[in-house]
Amino acid sequence: MNSYEGYIRQVIGWREFMRGVYQLEGRLIEKSNFFGNTRVMKNTWYIGNTGLFPLDYSIKSTLKYSYSHHIERLMIQANIMNLCEINPKASYNWFMEMYIDSSDWVMTPNVYSMGMFADGGILATKPYVCGSNYIRKMMNFKKGDWCDILDGLFWRFVNNNKKFFKENARLSMMTIILDKMEDDKKLRLFSLAENFIEKNTSSK
Repeated sequence: MNSYEGYIRQVIGWREFMRGVYQLEGRLIEKSNFFGNTRVMKNTWYIGNTGLFPLDYSIKSTLKYSYSHHIERLMIQANIMNLCEINPKASYNWFMEMYIDSSDWVMTPNVYSMGMFADGGILATKPYVCGSNYIRKMMNFKKGDWCDILDGLFWRFVNNNKKFFKENARLSMMTIILDKMEDDKKLRLFSLAENFIEKNTSSK
């Protein structure tokens, strides 16, 4: 039953659903920027030299095949863009340039709405953001220094958007975990995140 449901929803139905979202809300979505992200990516995002292993692996794979699995697109590439406060339009442009299956009606809802939560909830009920734990569960990356960098980016994002996370029933637990985190650990993770953002992005 799960296989039937997955195939019907994700293969047969999802394409038509996203097409419908684009037709109904596309113009509005293209102008959206819920989190007010203003940064742009440096060249490291185009060559896979950011210093964050899963991201670099994913970028290099995309450069080789002009394609990647939707989990890579959503939970590695778009997730880290959002955590780094990349402007949704810059994110959209990157995906359009990098992927062989890029098309406006495909990328507009998938990048702005799913990837960046720029529309504030027209399509999804919460932003798809995560730290290293989820990525390690979904893929076969080993634990390493990259975990602290990604975790720093994640908790920094939660801290910067604390009001939103606290008011979302599906996300409020994150603020409780953050508040209980030791100050020394928090400062160390935030410092790693800031260094990564400074190295790989710039102000618009």
